[in-house]
Amino acid sequence: MERPVAEHPAAEHPVPERPIAGDWLALREPADAAAREHSRSLADRLVRHWAGQGPEEAGQDAPVLVVDIGAGTGANRAWLAGHLPGPQRWVLLDHDRGLLEHAVAAAREEGADVVPVHAGVESLERVLAEHPAPRRLVTCSALLDLLSRDQIRELARVLSAAGVPALFALTVDGEVHLDPPHHLDAPVLGAFDDHQLRGELAGPEAVALAAAALQEQGMAVDVQPTPWWIAEQPWARPLLERFLADRADAAAEHRPDLTAEAHAWLRTRLVDCARGRLRATVGHADLLALPCGRDGTGTGDEAGDGLS
Repeated sequence: MERPVAEHPAAEHPVPERPIAGDWLALREPADAAAREHSRSLADRLVRHWAGQGPEEAGQDAPVLVVDIGAGTGANRAWLAGHLPGPQRWVLLDHDRGLLEHAVAAAREEGADVVPVHAGVESLERVLAEHPAPRRLVTCSALLDLLSRDQIRELARVLSAAGVPALFALTVDGEVHLDPPHHLDAPVLGAFDDHQLRGELAGPEAVALAAAALQEQGMAVDVQPTPWWIAEQPWARPLLERFLADRADAAAEHRPDLTAEAHAWLRTRLVDCARGRLRATVGHADLLALPCGRDGTGTGDEAGDGLS
């Protein structure tokens, strides 16, 4: 029997100014999947954490309860499910009803046990209270940079208070290297980063902010670089073209004085793409946070935190 979509009051969870487009999420999926191969060690460490718990605490026969914030098209669940012990129950949160319905339909086609919740990150504390389980995980993909600094601090508080591990995937860190270089790379990409930091948004500082907030709440943190490497893959050109166009548009919006240069930069870079000359490395990072044991280390794992 399919579960109805749970509704949390919209007034408490405002829709972001710019909802993420589904076509962009689809374009980035192959790059994300390749990048996440670098973070398998974090999923392994999470499994060891659970394995190190006592039998009663671990509840090995109960499903792992995974809360996916900003579930999008469901790509995060599709990748991570294969790296977690089964059975699993996924609570999918998204403020975009269309994306949520897409993610739920895809998951159910695979036979996954999913619970849809039409809400945002602000609902996490309530969702965790509504879904107790011996083994739980909070996860998201490509989301932290879209949150405010206060939201990240509140997220860390909720996780620590609930004693729930978190695995945050594919947060941009602001590092972009284009080959061959262009003299307008720095001003255009710099203006884009400034645009992502508008207001109180965390932008490319999100990984460092989240790591610090989680550690302040007493959690053990491990960060693993998960860069996109875009070159001659079959999916490279459409992804690069969209990546470049989005950056040029945001740079021009943030710095109107840069509009002509941003458009000229985009035209040149699109020619580079069409000729198969452009290579790009786009920095991302995955972050694992574990509740600490009494000795101050992540329980069930001898490794110290990997934050440098």
